[in-house]
Amino acid sequence: MASININNFSVTIVSFPETTGVDWTQDNPSVVLLLTPDTGYTITASNFSATSPLPTYVSSVVFSQNGANIDCVVNYISPSLMPANDVLIDICAAGYAEQTPVTLSGTIKDCGISNTLFPASGDLPSAYSGSGDFGTTATVLTQSVTASTGYYFEVEPILALSIGNINNYTITNSKTYNSSNQLTSIVFTVTYTFPAANATGDEFCLTAKAKLIYNPLVRINSYSFNQTPVPIGGITRNFTINGITGANWALTSTGNPGGINIVNTSGTIDSTGQAIVNVIFPPQSVETTYTFVLTGDLAASFDTTSGQPSTFIVYQFTDTTLAFGFTSTDSAITVGAVDSKTFVPVQTQNIPQQYTVIATSTGSFVLANQPTTGDWSNQGLVPAVSGQYPVPYNQVVQTQTLAIDNTLTPSKLTAVLNVNMQITGTQNLVSNLNLDNFVQGTLVPVTLTFGSTATDACCAGTSSGYFVASGQTFLTATSILDASGNPAADGFYKQ
Repeated sequence: MASININNFSVTIVSFPETTGVDWTQDNPSVVLLLTPDTGYTITASNFSATSPLPTYVSSVVFSQNGANIDCVVNYISPSLMPANDVLIDICAAGYAEQTPVTLSGTIKDCGISNTLFPASGDLPSAYSGSGDFGTTATVLTQSVTASTGYYFEVEPILALSIGNINNYTITNSKTYNSSNQLTSIVFTVTYTFPAANATGDEFCLTAKAKLIYNPLVRINSYSFNQTPVPIGGITRNFTINGITGANWALTSTGNPGGINIVNTSGTIDSTGQAIVNVIFPPQSVETTYTFVLTGDLAASFDTTSGQPSTFIVYQFTDTTLAFGFTSTDSAITVGAVDSKTFVPVQTQNIPQQYTVIATSTGSFVLANQPTTGDWSNQGLVPAVSGQYPVPYNQVVQTQTLAIDNTLTPSKLTAVLNVNMQITGTQNLVSNLNLDNFVQGTLVPVTLTFGSTATDACCAGTSSGYFVASGQTFLTATSILDASGNPAADGFYKQ
């Protein structure tokens, strides 16, 4: 069955065969023409009517609604005899098709919203809707997102389609920033191009998480300064004050002894967030302490256990010495001068230091026991209070070599030490080895009397009080006898 399209709707063409001379209304008293709307259009029977006069053979034309379509019933005049030629009956009618409005409905849901003024908690989900002719575009949704007072969006809010055909949507936005160029508000505008069919159940997902705007107090927050001891020859160091633009500060420093004022200045933190003061420490010949005082718009953390002190001291020490030497109470032993080396205080030495210590004796040196490296005094000392002064020398004797030469007159004892310097001290220090703990009492020649009786031993004029038994010599004696005739204890004897 053929059809023709007329102004956004189509009409079927009805035809049937009939015998010449026969009344065709007997079999076909009427025909039905079907009017069908194009996509996106509707047709209504009341909008159609036949145009007068009706064509030959037609008694009436009636339009009736058939769902989305229209039935056009053409009634023939009866009788109507079929002529020898084909009969073409044209129906003239007035009518029109209307565009069908397409509808849209959906919701916006909360996919993570915090610290927002709008939408506030509980505002979502919310509905949106729209309608329009097929192929047209209209704004169907405008969603404002505003951060709560004192907050901003560090991450830009997102409005994303989670259900629906994204090809039909266009999402744009307009943003608002505060004086610090922080995003505080955004307005989403959603337009929709209407397809042929209605859409329901579409869904947008809104994510908007605002962050508290950091608005610190105008304060001095901290400072940085090298507070290690100053070389005796002087040095220049930078004192850096950190804070918020506009914070006031003042810095003074006085050295003692002498009351030397090396810093007395003040100012305001600029846009860099810092103020830098050059501090010049002059050369000194005596130990000097410098008291620094920082005042102004100090943060509350200053002068607390977790913060920095506003008042502190920097030391300028003179060079100090570390020496090694022997000690002894034995009158026969003469200890040499200590071996002393000079260092800058509070320094770490990476190169081992070598010391040589000497002692002499009128007798022979004999070690009763061998001293160890740990027997040297004043090793591994630490400050009484960590991080405070004075700082003692902290050194360790790593190796030592002891050499005795009893062929010399006087006899000589030499110690060569390799010392690892952990840190140099702020006060002179001597590390000693007490020879009395290790050297056998000084040996001197003794006179022994050769005799067979104690009388011989005690009364010969050159007697030492000791003798050997009768029939023995000093070479063959099994023991030396004392004045009472008893074997003397083994060991060395001195006069």
